[in-house]
Amino acid sequence: MDKDRLFREVGEAILLAQTLELNISTLISILNRQFQAGIDERQLILADDRRTLGQLIREMKKHGDLNQEATDTLSDALEARNYVAHHFFIRNVAALSSEVACTSALALLDKRTKQIAAGTAVTSGFVQAFCHTFKIKPSDVLFRQDI
Repeated sequence: MDKDRLFREVGEAILLAQTLELNISTLISILNRQFQAGIDERQLILADDRRTLGQLIREMKKHGDLNQEATDTLSDALEARNYVAHHFFIRNVAALSSEVACTSALALLDKRTKQIAAGTAVTSGFVQAFCHTFKIKPSDVLFRQDI
């Protein structure tokens, strides 16, 4: 049985989900920055945002319309993230003791990870485009705890 692989792949899915959340927080900050004065133009400092991924996606949508495909991709990524973070091991506990269940859980995890990765890719593209448009170097995006 490949429990190590299972744990590694869950960890990779969670890392992608956190990257998705970071991308959305960055997008919100970039968009807010363009409409607020008093922010250092050389750096974009991200506050520690305690909103859930769903709340961040709703906030991002307030700044402009997303096409249906992007909306669906982010909705699927949110659902997949929530499943992996909150339900995966509870609903696949047998994967820790059965090779067949582990194989099945890995297949399900792969599907969910691809959904999270698609959302992450979409938001990464947005971040890169907005950074380019507003002349923000990605290396100048800092977290408040980094300072």
